[in-house]
Amino acid sequence: MAGLSDVLNLGKNSLTTHQTLIDVTGNNIANVNTVGYSRQSVDLGTVPALNFRGFQIGRGVTANNIQRAEDTFLSRQILGKSAALGEQSAQATPLAELETIFNIGDNNLTAKIDQFFESWQQLAVTPEGSVERDSALQYGSLLTDSFHAMSRDLAELTLQVDGSLTSKLGEINLKLQQVAEYNQRITTIEASGINANADRDGRDALLEELSFSLGTQSYENKDGSVNVQLPTGLPLVSGNQAFSLESTATATGTALQLNLGSTTRPVDSGSLGGEFKGLLYLRDEFIPQVASDLDKLAYSLASEVNALHAGGTGLDGSSGLDFFSLPLPGGAADPWTGAAAGIQVALTDSDQVAAGQSTASGDNRNALLMAALKDSKTIDGTHSFGTFYAKIASTVGIESAQNQLSVSGLEDTMLQLKNLHDSKVGVSLEEEMINLIQYQRGFEASAKLLTTVDEMMDTVLSIKR
Repeated sequence: MAGLSDVLNLGKNSLTTHQTLIDVTGNNIANVNTVGYSRQSVDLGTVPALNFRGFQIGRGVTANNIQRAEDTFLSRQILGKSAALGEQSAQATPLAELETIFNIGDNNLTAKIDQFFESWQQLAVTPEGSVERDSALQYGSLLTDSFHAMSRDLAELTLQVDGSLTSKLGEINLKLQQVAEYNQRITTIEASGINANADRDGRDALLEELSFSLGTQSYENKDGSVNVQLPTGLPLVSGNQAFSLESTATATGTALQLNLGSTTRPVDSGSLGGEFKGLLYLRDEFIPQVASDLDKLAYSLASEVNALHAGGTGLDGSSGLDFFSLPLPGGAADPWTGAAAGIQVALTDSDQVAAGQSTASGDNRNALLMAALKDSKTIDGTHSFGTFYAKIASTVGIESAQNQLSVSGLEDTMLQLKNLHDSKVGVSLEEEMINLIQYQRGFEASAKLLTTVDEMMDTVLSIKR
């Protein structure tokens, strides 16, 4: 009877093991469309054999553990490309808005500059004409309005980028806390020898999102937890403890810092990757450079026009007057800082417009010099006002075009990596259906074995009776 009992126990183990195989397969099938789900499989093991009547008789099969499919190499590649994609994707919308500000249409700043100097050309034809003088003042005002609008749009775009940074902090800190909680659950579960597959899937999804946002790097410890850190090594998650990113207001915008509990560490673009690096680059480097170039254009135009205008004479006999007024530099490194926002028409009367170099009727010498200023290479000795604006617009356009190419290329790369990753660790319905049939047959055979042993035991018992 001991032999039949062993066989009965063997059949029971086989039945429960095949039930586990079917359960896991069913779970795979149910999660075929679940994003981030990794295919699971049962790690089968043979029950150690026993010596029975001089033979080593096996005692069947058992499920040692449930494993999740994973490919560490592909996962690392996906995290790296995710950080690069995050950096470029974050810049796409602000760069598109910059292109709108520095448009190349018929009503852009270049058109306003052309209209201003053309009004001087018309004044040269009729230097004593009041209408022509009024036109010079009006087109000067329209030009300054354009500078003001563009400067204001750049400032608003900077604030929008700054707002995007701060608005993401709450979500980022929540994800860091969730990673720490996953670490706690995973280490607790796996300490008992059971794989925490679902928790690992959830944690991997968060790590990819954090890489997209911050360019984070992660390293797994022996206990199954992961340490998450910034590219420069600053810790974000250590075991079951998560640190938080905070924002502080400064004169130049929002500054980021990492709260480590007992101390804080400043975080700049050099410490970050992903979306935050891309946004900080635009806010702290690219947009300020574009704004500085716009200021330089406004300053150069006003300075050159003022130099000519001050050397001329108005109808009222005035001389030495500036046509435009500029804000004082206020100790800034560049004298043109703030020029685009502060440029104004300084003249208050059209008779002050210095079309000539004397009060003689018909003197148009200054107006001719002013009209010729339009095409003079007055900026750095290489650019006219129009070509310098075209240079700024071209810089913005090239940056935006490169960004679009980068985003497109990285999206294609990510798609290929994800498809390759899914082919290795994802669920294939065809494979699962084949496995299901195989496990079903194994379950049925195990049940048949139990039925056969039961009949054999009845036979033995009937003999004894």
